[in-house]
Amino acid sequence: MPEKHGARQADTFARMRFARVPLLLIGLLVLQLGCQEEASSTRGPSMPSEPEKLVAAETPTEPAEPVEEKAPAGEETAATEAPAAVKAPKMVLDKVLHDFGEIGPGAAGTAKFTIKNEGTAPLKISQVRVCCGVVARGVKAGQQFKPGQSGVLELDYRAGMQPSPVTRRIYLRSNDPINGVATLTLKAKIARRVECTPTSLKLFLKQENAGAKDITLKSIDGKPFSIKGFRSTANAVTAQFDPEKEATEFVLKPQANMEKLQRNLRGQISIDLTHPECKNIRVLYDVLAEYTVSPPQIMLFNLKPNTPQQRELWILSNYKEDFEVESVASQKGTVKLLDKKKVDNRCLLRIELTAPPVEGDRAVLSDVVEVKIKDGETLSIQCRGFYQ
Repeated sequence: MPEKHGARQADTFARMRFARVPLLLIGLLVLQLGCQEEASSTRGPSMPSEPEKLVAAETPTEPAEPVEEKAPAGEETAATEAPAAVKAPKMVLDKVLHDFGEIGPGAAGTAKFTIKNEGTAPLKISQVRVCCGVVARGVKAGQQFKPGQSGVLELDYRAGMQPSPVTRRIYLRSNDPINGVATLTLKAKIARRVECTPTSLKLFLKQENAGAKDITLKSIDGKPFSIKGFRSTANAVTAQFDPEKEATEFVLKPQANMEKLQRNLRGQISIDLTHPECKNIRVLYDVLAEYTVSPPQIMLFNLKPNTPQQRELWILSNYKEDFEVESVASQKGTVKLLDKKKVDNRCLLRIELTAPPVEGDRAVLSDVVEVKIKDGETLSIQCRGFYQ
């Protein structure tokens, strides 16, 4: 009995020892978790574990109700007003093209363009740029138009004398931020209303009356007209006419002044008419010179002062007449005749040009070589040279 009682006590004591161990482990575990939570609180919020994340993702949350923010006193109106629109001018044209159609040479016409400011700020025209044959009126640079205000730009156009299609462009510059430059176009087709035959004259110094042919003027549209004037370059060609006579066709007989033609080998004849769509007719003339020089001008390069250069000149008689070169010189004394040789109605000249010292800052030589024909005229040849 005593042995059984002792065994029981030992068994009970052992159970009590083992019972204390789990309690001790649980206490240590609780203490450790508490330390971890305290440490986590010092580092910031802890991240949820994976299962917690899934639960949080699957659990719907109600949207937070918006919090109404009240503006400070006196600012409620400013916060609710829309921003003011930017004021700007706007240039609007009623058209950008005016076609005069078919008109006669020298005819005049006027095209009108209405300009309106449909913007909300003053419109200022900074430039009205026209081209040849066009004059602008009514609107000018510096002119301003208030919102809703308009004006009329008038473009006076005078046609040229040569038959052809014509296009003229006019540019308007303004402070319109979108359409700062507006382009206006004038079109016309210049057509003859009076036919002129011939349209040009070929004249000769060695022919009677320079070989001038009659000039015929005829109305194409059948409208009668008169001749009011007849002019020519240096008055080298004249003609008789009756300014009071009116008809649909005239024949003029030009009279050539040989002395004036020799000094004006090219020119034009201008005839004034009363035809409503053809106020003027122009006829070009060209006179065959007595002599031709080849080359027509002398060019020199790499010039050195007082160092001569040689050149050749051919003098040709256009009327196949015998002639003789009397002398060769230059206005600045830079030329000397070395040799001349006659071949039929031509003459070959070999000349020497000696450049003088450079004058001023420009290293360029400019002179005129003069060839004197015996008992005839003096031929002038331009000479130009460039120093090294």
